[in-house]
Amino acid sequence: MKDVVESSSLSSTSDKAVARTRKTHKKSRSGCRNCKLRRVKCDEKRPMCSKCTDFEVTCNYNTSIPDLQPCSGALDGISADPMLQKSPLSANDHVLNMINLYLDADVSTPSESFKALGSREVDRLNRFQSRTILTVGNKGTARYFRKEMMHLACNHRFLMHLVQAMTAQHDRFLTGKAISGQSEDENYHMSQGIKGVQTRLSRPIRPEDQDALFISASLLGVMTFFAMEAKSIEHVWPLADGDLSWVNLSDGKKTIWRATNPLRRDSVWRPMAEMYEHDFMSSEKGPGCVLSVFDHLCSDRDGSIAALANPYHKSAQYLISLLGLELTDSTWIRFLAFICQVDPPWKELLAARDPWALLMLAYWFMKICRGAWWASTRAIVQGQAICVYLERYHADDALLQMAIPLPKQEFEAAQREGLGGLDHT
Repeated sequence: MKDVVESSSLSSTSDKAVARTRKTHKKSRSGCRNCKLRRVKCDEKRPMCSKCTDFEVTCNYNTSIPDLQPCSGALDGISADPMLQKSPLSANDHVLNMINLYLDADVSTPSESFKALGSREVDRLNRFQSRTILTVGNKGTARYFRKEMMHLACNHRFLMHLVQAMTAQHDRFLTGKAISGQSEDENYHMSQGIKGVQTRLSRPIRPEDQDALFISASLLGVMTFFAMEAKSIEHVWPLADGDLSWVNLSDGKKTIWRATNPLRRDSVWRPMAEMYEHDFMSSEKGPGCVLSVFDHLCSDRDGSIAALANPYHKSAQYLISLLGLELTDSTWIRFLAFICQVDPPWKELLAARDPWALLMLAYWFMKICRGAWWASTRAIVQGQAICVYLERYHADDALLQMAIPLPKQEFEAAQREGLGGLDHT
């Protein structure tokens, strides 16, 4: 408690000192992002301002350079590093101390005792910034995510916890342990992150928290979709009991979208949200008429009484439009929309293990199983479980059985290719 009081007093004294100093200077309008993040006056020298030179970080007027990147380890591109390497940030005590200083100043959840980051957490933070964050969206949004995330995570404990948890998941995936269960670190950061988000949402949302809460919802959606634990295929839904919480991930995100409004004028995510909307509207569409095994599930006319009463119609129609479409960086948003806009009647069929609803899900899994790492694990593992379930319990449906080999073979091939973060077993 004494340390906290002393830290608070020191922070208060420091803030007052900064406030007095700033009265005698004009605001820097074109300073680098590092100086804005550190809340110090940038002298705007190029290519390196004096503050960044003294702090031993690469000045980032250029948007391709991450925040607080040590001079010796600046990254020029945005390509993901597949190796679990030691972070250059861990060798820079200045950066570590600065990150902890800002996280300690986040006092909006006073009941949470702050646990300072150490070298292990900063190593993980670097892997997130140089690798994991690039897998959340597509190539068009990756650089934008990377530009904004460090600042938000370093000023919001709940987001920092989620960043740590997601990177730990990615680490586990890369070591072939995707379905082995959470590590202790992963579990700690996930629980703290969720608790922090819930606390913020339980009270009036502060303007400075809106952007961090919105991206937290996105990270939680990704982590929930990835999260699986099973010793064998027999322990995977629908062969075993389990919940469909990942199917509901869009419900929570819609709630947070309404609460934080990423399209508001001052949101850092507004350009990205507009980019997603543009990609969705302009991305390649599948062939206009595709014969599929799901045609008999659709009603003749949209908007008809039969269509409105048909629990398969809306979801089947959308899935059919994807079957002739190749999964690419530009079409990924269309595939994601299938599960983000689940029709409630179809979701009820899925929860009841309706065989045709399950087959539809298996075909969607088939289309995305070679996509992002966090999607491939569930697609391959749960996709195979669905095929086994349908073969075992619905062998009398000839049309259904004829449709199973296609996704089944695709899942097996994807696993043989090393996708899904699964070891040889």
